[in-house]
Amino acid sequence: MTRYHRDRQKNNLTGKLADFSAKTFIQLKLNNWLGYFVLAGVACFIAWLLVQDILLGLVFFVALLGIFLVFFCMINVQAGFYLMLFFGFFGCFISNALLKGSLPVGLVLDGLVLINFLGLVVSHKDFRQQWKTFVRRPVVIVMILSFCYGTLEMFNPNTTGASASNWLGDRKFLEFILILFTAYVLLSSYQKVRQYTFILLALSTLCALYGCIQEWHGLFPWELQAIMANPLSYSLLFSGGTFRKFGTLSDPPAFGIVMAICALYFMILGIYEKNTRIRLLFFACTILMLLGMSYSGTRTAYAVILAGIVFFILLNIDKPAIQKFGVVMVFIFLALMYGPFSGVATIRRFRSTFDGTKDESYKVRIINREFIKPYIRQHPIGGGMGTTGLAGAIEHPGNPLANFMPDGAYVTRAAETGWIGLLINCIVYFIILRAAIQAYFRVKDQRLKVYYAAGASCIFAFYVGDYAQNAIGGPTDVGIYFAIIAMVLKQPDYDNNLETSPATEQ
Repeated sequence: MTRYHRDRQKNNLTGKLADFSAKTFIQLKLNNWLGYFVLAGVACFIAWLLVQDILLGLVFFVALLGIFLVFFCMINVQAGFYLMLFFGFFGCFISNALLKGSLPVGLVLDGLVLINFLGLVVSHKDFRQQWKTFVRRPVVIVMILSFCYGTLEMFNPNTTGASASNWLGDRKFLEFILILFTAYVLLSSYQKVRQYTFILLALSTLCALYGCIQEWHGLFPWELQAIMANPLSYSLLFSGGTFRKFGTLSDPPAFGIVMAICALYFMILGIYEKNTRIRLLFFACTILMLLGMSYSGTRTAYAVILAGIVFFILLNIDKPAIQKFGVVMVFIFLALMYGPFSGVATIRRFRSTFDGTKDESYKVRIINREFIKPYIRQHPIGGGMGTTGLAGAIEHPGNPLANFMPDGAYVTRAAETGWIGLLINCIVYFIILRAAIQAYFRVKDQRLKVYYAAGASCIFAFYVGDYAQNAIGGPTDVGIYFAIIAMVLKQPDYDNNLETSPATEQ
C-alpha cells in the first residue's frame, strides 16, 4: 500500500471518529448506547472505589461531578445561569447541612459565573456584537468608571499597599459585570423574562418556607451546633429570647433583605397579573416571604419593603387603582404602628424600625457617623479599601479606621474611598435608577411594563437597604439585582422585537 493511500485511509478514519464523537457527545449528549455504557462503567468504578477507599471515592465523585457541571453549563448557558441562581439561594445551606460549612461558597459561585461567560463565548455566534453593544450602555460605562476608581484605591497612600480586600473588590466587580452580561444576553424576550420570574419565585419561596420551618420547628441540630461554636454568631443571632432566622442563606440580614425584595417584586406582579391562579400564587408566596422576612428580625428589611411600596405608588400615582392600593397600605402601616399588637415580638421590632431617635441602636449609628465625619472631610480618597471593621484590624493594624464598625454601605464607602468614592457610587446608583424609570415609561410592550415597575421599585429598595446594611453584593441578591438591570438595558431591544414581531396578550 502506498503512502498516499495510507494517509488517505488515516484521514478518513480521523474524520469518521470526529463525526462520531460530535454526534455522540454534542448532538445526542450521550443519550445513546455508548453513553449508557460509559455511564454504567463509571458508576461501577465509583462503587468499587467507594468500597476500597471511601474518601478517595468521594473525591473522585466530586471531581467527576464538577467536570460534568462545567461541560453542562458551557453547553447550556441558560441552565448554567439558573444553576448559579440556585446556588446563590442554597449554597450556604448545602455547605452547612452536608459539609459542616467547609464549602467555599464564594469561590464556587465565581466558578459558575466564569463558566457561564465562557459558554456564551463558545456558543453564541453574535457574542462580539452583543458585547460591544453592552459596554456602550451608559449604565455599564459608569460601572466601569467606578471599578477604575476602586482599582486606583490600591495605591491609596493612607494604607500600606494593596490588600486582600482590594483584590476581592476587583474580583467581585468582574463577577458582577459577567453576571450582568450573561443576564443581558439570556433575558432576550418577554418569554425569557417570564421564565426567569417563575424560577426566582420557586427558589425564593423555598427559601422563605425553610425560614418559616426554622421558626415553627426550631433550628436544626447542625445549625445550632455551628452557632454555639462561635460566640460572635451567638451574640448576633440570639435576640429577644429567640434566634433570628436565616433560611437557606448565610445570615439573618441577607435573608431578611432578600425576602423583602422578592416579596415586593411578586406583590407588584400579582397586582397586575390577569391570570387569577397565577395572581393567587404570587400573593400566597409573597405572604410566605413576608413571614420569613419578619422571622429574620432584620429591621432594615421593613424599611426596604416600605420604601419600595412608596416608590411604586409614586411611580403610578396617576392610576386610580394604585391610589386605592396606597390608601390600603397607609391603613396597614398605621395599624401596625399604633394598633393593639404590642404583645407580638415581630410587631415590636417593626415599630422600632421607625422609632427614630427613641431607638438605642439608631443613637449608636448617629454617634458613629458623627465620629467619622471629620475623617471623611479630611481624606477625600478615604482610608483605603478594607480598612474598616475587623478586616481593617487584621489587614491594616494601626490604621485610624481599623476596628471602626460602619453601619451601612454608604458609610463604609465614605470611610474607605472618601467622599469622592461615595459621590461616584451615588452617581452610579442615580444613573441606574434613572435608566429603570425611563425604561418603565418608554417600553411599548404593556406586558413588560409591570416588570419594569416592579424592577425599578426593587432597585430603589436595594439602595435604601444600603443605608443600614450592605444590601448589594451577596451571593443571592446579585442574581436578582443584576437581572433587573439587564432587563433595563434590554428595553430598546424588546421594543425592536415588538415592532418586527408583535406580541399577543396572554
